[in-house]
Amino acid sequence: MRKTILMLLLFPVILTSCVSPAKNKVNSLRQSIVNDAKKCIGTPYKYGGTSSSGFDCSGFTQYIYRKNGFDIPRTVTEMQSAFRKTDKPSIGDIVTFKDPKHVGILIGSNKFIHASSSRGVVIDNLGDSWFKKRKTGYYTIFY
Repeated sequence: MRKTILMLLLFPVILTSCVSPAKNKVNSLRQSIVNDAKKCIGTPYKYGGTSSSGFDCSGFTQYIYRKNGFDIPRTVTEMQSAFRKTDKPSIGDIVTFKDPKHVGILIGSNKFIHASSSRGVVIDNLGDSWFKKRKTGYYTIFY
């Protein structure tokens, strides 16, 4: 009886210790992506831009992911192919739009950060009507 109770008490601890390191690393990477993206707020928009002197939407996303050790494609369409579509997005995942093609990085609380052609790198709400009707999906590299 004591062994059974001890096993029942220890099993969650053993299970957690087996899973946590990888999950913690992913969560840390996700947060790092968000933190690095926020440091770029105010950077101007530049068509074809891929550096901190100016970004377009996919150049910004590629720059932030590269800073965190991921070599991702340059265009929205290529990103959609390289990432896995998900119905359970989390911070650090990308969100894509149509008409025109656009991409941003999820930061939580129904918000995302992106390089806007008129405002540079900004945070916007996914509930805003322009984004809501053009959203094509969420994609993750963490699978």
